[in-house]
Amino acid sequence: MEYSQKIVSDIASFMYEAELNEVYMFGGAVLDVLTQKNPKINDYDLCVKNEDEFYQTLRNFKQKGTNVSEVVRTHNIYAVINHPKLGQIDFSCMDPEDNGIFNIEKIYARFSKKNKGVDVTIIDKYGAVDAIKQGKLRLACNPQKEGAYNVLRRFLANVGKYNLDISPEGQNSIVVRQINQMFACGYPYIPQDKVRCLSRVTASLTRSSDRKSFVKNIADQNMFFYAFPDLHKLFKNEKFQNSEKLKNFTSQKELLETMMSVVALDDRDAMVDCLMILARREKARQNKGVIEFVENIANEKTSPQRLTKSIINPVFQYILANKGKAK
Repeated sequence: MEYSQKIVSDIASFMYEAELNEVYMFGGAVLDVLTQKNPKINDYDLCVKNEDEFYQTLRNFKQKGTNVSEVVRTHNIYAVINHPKLGQIDFSCMDPEDNGIFNIEKIYARFSKKNKGVDVTIIDKYGAVDAIKQGKLRLACNPQKEGAYNVLRRFLANVGKYNLDISPEGQNSIVVRQINQMFACGYPYIPQDKVRCLSRVTASLTRSSDRKSFVKNIADQNMFFYAFPDLHKLFKNEKFQNSEKLKNFTSQKELLETMMSVVALDDRDAMVDCLMILARREKARQNKGVIEFVENIANEKTSPQRLTKSIINPVFQYILANKGKAK
């Protein structure tokens, strides 16, 4: 397969700076270059297998003055390197064979130093290139170890990015049913997975080329029924589906504002609580507009229930506590 010389040059530069002899790349920078003409590559997803190499790479970049995020441990170990020339690099320690859950995610590239250059090899064991051309997703590994929220997040990422068919009778309806079954069975999950999944909901809807269909198909197939009940209720709302703001918003912050403008007053507090978890997104990945929105609604008091819980009850508890001390 022919590959982008710019990407090879970028990764070679990264490897020499990091003092690495081998590195693996996965994600859109691999698949999109092979399936699209002049794709837009926003960032690089890179990994090494050895943990010592991972931490030494971070130290090497920090010594050069490059901004490196804190190390995060979820299903693997990763950090974000904000390279001055190459942009954001998601750098992790893992076996690239373990990356992804769906067939189109399993493709990766191996970069190895060779003489004075870098040799690149594409590994596509699950037919990702053909699958993306057909627009057909399938689970490529046992999803149980990933947790239901992580599977849903990856599903939404692929659907939003590649505008895949998720209609009730479409070719990806089998995957939708499998995901729903995971939630119905109560698959365990890491709490941070729910935060990342909700963040992906807003990102995928923002990216979708047909937002009304995206919202309606997810609602019709009950994909948020267990995962995000309050979002499920909103997505079922025809006023939200047909909102002009839904068609025209340009940022995730505007999407959240649109959600809150449509949600019924009785449901507003629950929606505030739902969206508040976005504040727990990892700092290196936080969307500034989203965080600004979350901070603005953090202290919102809209219902008698929230007023009672947040103000009246604490006041009475304070009074009773001090009354007891007075005696």
